[in-house]
Amino acid sequence: MRADLFLVPGPVGEQRLAGKTLVHIDVLRASTTICQALKSGARAVIPVAEPGEAAELRSKIGNDNSVLGGERDGVKIENFDLGNSPLEYTEDKVKGKTVILTTSNGTRGYNRSGGAKLILTGALVNISAVAKKVFQAGNDLVILCAGQDGDFSIEDTLCGGMILHKILTDDKVDMELNDSASLALLLYRTNSRALKQTIARGEHGRFLKKLGFEEDVELATEIDALPVLPALKDSRLALDSD
Repeated sequence: MRADLFLVPGPVGEQRLAGKTLVHIDVLRASTTICQALKSGARAVIPVAEPGEAAELRSKIGNDNSVLGGERDGVKIENFDLGNSPLEYTEDKVKGKTVILTTSNGTRGYNRSGGAKLILTGALVNISAVAKKVFQAGNDLVILCAGQDGDFSIEDTLCGGMILHKILTDDKVDMELNDSASLALLLYRTNSRALKQTIARGEHGRFLKKLGFEEDVELATEIDALPVLPALKDSRLALDSD
């Protein structure tokens, strides 16, 4: 199995994705929020790039059947129902509804997923389910880290490295890694006993703490706390049924 990891969400051509499994990662916080929304009974999560696109989509789906969620600069978008804190996505707010989500980093990559055979949302809270599905699918793998405003983020890279580690060690798969994947694997193995501390001390972890979202960081670093598997089909993320 070949595994390519991208540390930042630069352009990844469809040719590089063709026939592969693609895992989108935004640990803080979009991926974690998506997992929480589906765990809380949301019918689906539709990731979109811009707030205007989200509002337009809601007008088509209907207010009663949908929830608008999203943030810019870490803060809930004005006139949206929810922000990007996974703790907000409780059953009473999202069960049976479609969540339309737009975030600064994590939802932008999904519209560049064309050509991939299988598209998953990965986070630390569902990492075992993701690694298992990647192994079972048997395709070559692309891991796309959302990063932070176009820059490297330590939490996404650690998560990508942990996925690779689990496939290599748990499933004993022989993997050919690009240099970024090798770096992510080394970063994870070096920090595997201090993931929470490393992420909390990271740039985005510190930023969220200043905004009062320390509990989000705590949840997002709980391994397998939300063991769901969001898969993208027809532009919607829903629980994998295969």
